[in-house]
Amino acid sequence: MVPVDLTLLVDLGMILLAATFFSYLAKIFKQPPLLAFIVAGLFLGPFALGSLGLSIPSPIGEIPIGIQEIGTEILILSEIGVALLLFSVGVESDFSKLAEMGKVVLLGGIMQFILTILFVIATTVMTGLLPLETALLLGVILSFSATTVVVKILSDKHLINSLQGRLMIGFLLVQDLLVILAIPLFSKLQPGVALASLLEPNSLMMMFLSVVVLLAVAYILNKYIYRPLFKLAIESSELLFLAGMSSCFLFIILAYVLDFPIAVGAFIAGISLSTLPYNLEVYSKVRGTRDLFATIFFVTLGLQITPGFLGISLPLILIILGTVFILKPLIFYLITLFSGYGGRIAMLVGFGLAQVSEFSFILASATVGILGDGIYSFIIFTITLSMVLTPYVMDNGSRLYQILDRIILRLFPGLKTHSRFHWRIKKLDKIPSKVSKHIVVVGAGTMGFSVAEALKDNYSIVVVDHDSEAVFNCIDHKIHALYGSVDNEEIWQRLSLNEAKLLILATPDVENSIPLAHYAKKVNPKIVIFGRAHYYRDALRLYDEGIDFVVLPLVIGSNVFLEKIAEFLEEGKTSSLESFKDEFITYLKEKVEEEHNRLKM
Repeated sequence: MVPVDLTLLVDLGMILLAATFFSYLAKIFKQPPLLAFIVAGLFLGPFALGSLGLSIPSPIGEIPIGIQEIGTEILILSEIGVALLLFSVGVESDFSKLAEMGKVVLLGGIMQFILTILFVIATTVMTGLLPLETALLLGVILSFSATTVVVKILSDKHLINSLQGRLMIGFLLVQDLLVILAIPLFSKLQPGVALASLLEPNSLMMMFLSVVVLLAVAYILNKYIYRPLFKLAIESSELLFLAGMSSCFLFIILAYVLDFPIAVGAFIAGISLSTLPYNLEVYSKVRGTRDLFATIFFVTLGLQITPGFLGISLPLILIILGTVFILKPLIFYLITLFSGYGGRIAMLVGFGLAQVSEFSFILASATVGILGDGIYSFIIFTITLSMVLTPYVMDNGSRLYQILDRIILRLFPGLKTHSRFHWRIKKLDKIPSKVSKHIVVVGAGTMGFSVAEALKDNYSIVVVDHDSEAVFNCIDHKIHALYGSVDNEEIWQRLSLNEAKLLILATPDVENSIPLAHYAKKVNPKIVIFGRAHYYRDALRLYDEGIDFVVLPLVIGSNVFLEKIAEFLEEGKTSSLESFKDEFITYLKEKVEEEHNRLKM
């Protein structure tokens, strides 16, 4: 028998070794790391090694191979992993995005929360599958979507500032605010505790006061203490890391004292740091520690999937899966569509939020006595499955939209033409209905906008970008602009490429730029295409695909850099550099002023 003091060491070692092994496999087969962690847990747990009872003899006793039962220590480390995940989410949160999207995300997020709960209650209580308390709890658990997973994917795909990205983050922030109230309330729901007792004025008052205390401490620290402390800490890498972690654990301890879930405390700690000028530096310093504990959390999720869920009824399984993968996306789709963002954005939002949250795991773990082992295990399975599927669904969102759009239009042909469903997106379409001999610029970032602004006085310019702020910026500068992504074939047709003189691919998204280039050459063989690449291999690939001229901005920048260095070394003085410097500083000041004015609008 392994001594108790080494059990944690052995379990932790197996978790990290398995996570590393399956991460290598995921890398080789180009699969998301999250899938590797979940599979590692399944491999170590009751479905595989854990069920075999294998062990290795040693001088200190039998060392088990696999994990038959999750120890308390691993569960604590897993809970810390969730807390650090949500702390990092809080640090990166920008609640000003709620103001940007206004009533759409606020009312829509609350509506989705209520409708999901009502659907679960109606389908389980009225059919006799579950008692009211369990159905209510299950509805709350399934109503939340995974903030960390969605934000990570949007960030990796550079879609944070896209319309669907802004809407998704807005809905998620509303859910996060609801979580702060829901978890403390429903986590107290235990066998023998009537639901009505939790809604008594005294219970609600105590919960409200606990929330107020946590938020008040966060406000005071943010307003009066954090800024001078972190201004000093930013000068030392070690001190900045310690200050960030200490802030997190301060709220974890405070939440524990107030009988609050520690993950909620960690999330509030992150929010208290989110408005600091150094929030991204804090995030980068704690990321390594967060990733370690998050790995333990996701592997533990896989470990907790046991054969026990096979005992629950098939109708209940279908209701749970249908709620997550059909009802929630449908609700978000309809809310976004009726808000005027069009069918494509609405469908991408629905696909992107079709999963269950990390917060749901916390709530399910705290109320396993109410749910029962079978339902609890299936909830863990559903959380895992939904998180694993999310990267695939979001990566193929455009293809899924094209398939489902044809089906929906056959059933509801008015969706394409009715202004009620497109009035917001129309504000980002400022290109003439008929245009010819024009220049199409794909990508309105620094390069694309600079090119468009330089050419607009002498040529007809049309710009397209998936960043709504960039599109508004073009419109403000009297440049014809259109909101859309480079992989959207409807946008291709809208650009009148058959009449265009020049196509400039100013976006680094090579994968999606190539099909657009092929389409442009097909409808207009005489069109000239300029492309942009970040890597040498991408530049060579663009030439192979028929692009007429490819530029690598980093190479050009390094050449100019080297040219100025050579001038100094040859002349031995900085006079020539000063004129270049003054001219460039004047240009930078103008651009910063423009950016500042745009942000104030």
